[in-house]
Amino acid sequence: AGKVAGNVTERLDRKTMQMRALISDDPPYTSTTMADDLSISRKTVSQRLKELKEKGIIERIGSDRKGYWNIKS
Repeated sequence: AGKVAGNVTERLDRKTMQMRALISDDPPYTSTTMADDLSISRKTVSQRLKELKEKGIIERIGSDRKGYWNIKS
């Protein structure tokens, strides 16, 4: 068996993939709502969002309060 998943998503865990899906469905999603919906802490959400940003998967457009997430890949 070789690498099946694309190299962008192969290192993301299930919760991080769920976060990406939530952002895809609703770009203005807030980290507080995401934490509530996924039953994880806001700190965990922040760490995973940072990881997604560092990997170039998402970017924040606009401010934290009025902005939205853009999925780059």
